[in-house]
Amino acid sequence: MPMSPFSERFPELAARETRSVTLRGRNDLPDGEYGFVELYCDEPQCDCRRVTIAVLRPHTGWKKFWATISYGWEKLAFYQKWSKSPEPLDPEEWNGPYLDPLCEQTKFSPALLNLFHIILASPGYAERLKRHYRLFRTAVKQEYKKSSQERSRLLSSGAARSKG
Repeated sequence: MPMSPFSERFPELAARETRSVTLRGRNDLPDGEYGFVELYCDEPQCDCRRVTIAVLRPHTGWKKFWATISYGWEKLAFYQKWSKSPEPLDPEEWNGPYLDPLCEQTKFSPALLNLFHIILASPGYAERLKRHYRLFRTAVKQEYKKSSQERSRLLSSGAARSKG
């Protein structure tokens, strides 16, 4: 499923609302700043109700994901129905945050997942992710509708020219 950063469609909002933390003196993580950057699916028909969090640092930027955390906020029954899987889904991989085994991870990823659990419990953060998801999905659908209308218009004008 193709993912895009929230900041691509909402740069000002992302600049204000992307969570970051600065750590000092921990044994499990290097000192410095960590940004928890939101990525959402940009397929027009998708309604996965999930976010992928790319944990980035200023000095490595998009070149290195320090952790890739998937987070789904719906009940497992929603994901079972959505996935159309005949097999029972693993609750850890669908409901709640987990380290995505198909994505880039580092030796620091488990500690960053633990940190994300703390961030997720902070007032309003989970609701913010859901709100961002809804904004992102609305933008994707509008873009898809606009591009579909443009394709239809181009096809119609091309068909009209070929008849003439």
